[in-house]
Amino acid sequence: MQIIRYGIMGTAKIATRFVSAVRDSEGGEVVALASREEGKALQRAKELGISRVYGSYEALLEDPEVDVIYVPSINAMHYSHAKMALEKGKAVLCEKPMTLSARETAELFHLAEHRGVFLMEAQKCVFLPVTQAVKELVGRGTLGTVRHLEYNIAIPHVGFQWFYEKKAGGGLLQGNGTYLLSHAMELLEEEMEDGQALATLGDTGVDLQCTLQFRTASGVLIRGFMTTLTEGNSYMRITGDQGMVEIPDFWKAREAKVQLRGKESDTLSFPVDHEMVYEVNHVNACLRQGKAKSEVMSPERSMRIAEIVETLITSFSPE
Repeated sequence: MQIIRYGIMGTAKIATRFVSAVRDSEGGEVVALASREEGKALQRAKELGISRVYGSYEALLEDPEVDVIYVPSINAMHYSHAKMALEKGKAVLCEKPMTLSARETAELFHLAEHRGVFLMEAQKCVFLPVTQAVKELVGRGTLGTVRHLEYNIAIPHVGFQWFYEKKAGGGLLQGNGTYLLSHAMELLEEEMEDGQALATLGDTGVDLQCTLQFRTASGVLIRGFMTTLTEGNSYMRITGDQGMVEIPDFWKAREAKVQLRGKESDTLSFPVDHEMVYEVNHVNACLRQGKAKSEVMSPERSMRIAEIVETLITSFSPE
């Protein structure tokens, strides 16, 4: 089996989980890590057990033994970091959101196509076995005609300061809101229309709380509520006229509760140590097959998400 070799562009906290997922994946290996500060890179690489360290991103991108670059930097840096890697002919897995604008997201995918290299937005929730199992229930008509999707996300203790900085791409919609959009698109495979949003903005101008609502072409209603201001349960619920499914912490879920009309409830369970492993397995498979894009988290889907997010942010936070 061809080993897919990853280089990490940055020292973000999420890199810890990503490295664990790659090590648990089918034929993946993290071979290098880079930072603009060599001392920081050395310390982080030692913590993560990565032997090859670079004090610049440029040096990492010149490494011929790196197949794919993982971009875990703050949201505002995704565009420039992914672009650097693509221009060097490296495949890229970029953390969500791909960029902070529809134009920049489209530009990156056009660059990847021109260079003939793989590019994908990291939306781990669509690759989870739970997500795919629920999608199969929907496709078989087990829930009857789907009428409604509801999302609730409560994260009152945000663990990084840049979340509160508008120029850094902070706020709920740019981060967790993209999970909601990608997840709903994966389950329904329908275009989302009539998007609306309301938000509670903090002193720095980022959304600390927001509600979203959409309608699909077939009439399914989608509602979302996200907050950093209160405690609460995080879940998604999909309801049809013959039953419903609830998925706790849907973006990293290991299980879902199924309740069909007139039947006892059932639980779908997929225990795993690192929920990002399924996303990594997908990237590994795509690269082994010589693909320049994912057919699951496709360029078209990422570009549509970027359009929606940009429109909604403008509606509640006009410049």
